[in-house]
Amino acid sequence: MINPDNIFVVLSEPKGPGNVGSVARAMNNMGLKELVLVKPCDYQSHEARKMASGCNETLLNAALFESVREAVADAGFVVGMTCRTGKYRRNIVDVDGLTEKLASVSDKNRVALLFGTERTGLANDEIALCDLLVSIPTSSLNRSLNLSQAVLLVCYEIFKKSKERLDNREKEPVDLATSEELEMMYDHMEDVFREIGYTNPQNPGHIMMTIRGIFARADLDSRDVRILRGMVGKMDCYRKWVERGKTKRTKLGL
Repeated sequence: MINPDNIFVVLSEPKGPGNVGSVARAMNNMGLKELVLVKPCDYQSHEARKMASGCNETLLNAALFESVREAVADAGFVVGMTCRTGKYRRNIVDVDGLTEKLASVSDKNRVALLFGTERTGLANDEIALCDLLVSIPTSSLNRSLNLSQAVLLVCYEIFKKSKERLDNREKEPVDLATSEELEMMYDHMEDVFREIGYTNPQNPGHIMMTIRGIFARADLDSRDVRILRGMVGKMDCYRKWVERGKTKRTKLGL
């Protein structure tokens, strides 16, 4: 079952107060209450309150952050909404794929639904924080959705599926590592990979985006992250050991 109480909406740098108010209303229509804003416009303006239409509690109590990384730090699963494809935008699912995934992860983990700014959507560094990318198919007459429309469509599908069991069977809940734990792991990896010469100094982000994609499909929990960081830490220890002129092999147990 999808647990809507563990799901929150994140808007990255929204520009239109009316859009933010409409998002709050759309969320409440579909049973979601927690709104998070990153560097927002004047979301408490008269226009925003008017468009929220009675959903001011969600609007005015929105949590504020200076970066998306901070905004999703306590989420175990981050879902990014995109209408574009590209090198770092692969394995994109539709909303049905999203709800199927949420059936297993939303019971024990906080889930962030991340929407980009109105004009350009999510940037690549924001995409890098996502465990799953979702696209809403639209007509060729106009492929671009208004921000609040996109939020409403996604929340509607989640609302429907939260009332039923997918495939008529219980999904095994999983307890995932938080976004903060994962980002600390990726920072650790990037630092060590740079020191051992594994990444290209001119473009270290390329290999790291690939590594992120691999682990995003693995549903890592906190213990997995600790083990991986332990492995990376041992690599760094071995590098320092070799640099000190010691070349004899030694056991590198975890």
